[in-house]
Amino acid sequence: MDQLKSAAAPEKAADSLDLTKTGEGLRDLLHKLTPGSRDVLDRMEAGKKDISQEEWTGLCKELEALGAISKDDFQYTQAGWRVIPLGYWGEDGEFVRYDTVSIMKNKLPDVGHSRGGQWICPDEYDWKGDPLAYLDNWMKSLYSWRSDMARARKEDGSPKYSDFSPITDQINSCQKVTDLVRALWKCEEGAGL
Repeated sequence: MDQLKSAAAPEKAADSLDLTKTGEGLRDLLHKLTPGSRDVLDRMEAGKKDISQEEWTGLCKELEALGAISKDDFQYTQAGWRVIPLGYWGEDGEFVRYDTVSIMKNKLPDVGHSRGGQWICPDEYDWKGDPLAYLDNWMKSLYSWRSDMARARKEDGSPKYSDFSPITDQINSCQKVTDLVRALWKCEEGAGL
């Protein structure tokens, strides 16, 4: 019976670095980064708030190319763009659209496009040169929005929404990239690079 359960369980995608490994995997990753990306990490660790959107996107693109983060992680955490989930596909195959609260309305300008239940739009105003603060602010917005919608009820008192995974996936990607950057800092300190 256990063999059937394990055979039926989907395999975990091997698209990201396992942060539970020893520092060897992180040190290897750190050594594979270009000097420009290591410089970005050094400046961030030193508390510099002068990281450009292009530098952050370049570092994240390298992390994606090296398999440390997934394509979705990269998309959800790049600078200058926001990917806003519009809803989810219900059990009946119908698209259930989320309510757009005020904190999200200013993120949905006239310019942008929809792709697979997500709105992709430029975000030129939140970047202040500190990538982790940028991600933290976005996670706080997403948590708040998700909490508000979790409290929403239909007329009969039942929950208005049954699936928040598109929002949760973005929060998890932001947290994963933040954790990876901090783990690389610690690894760098220990390696004396």
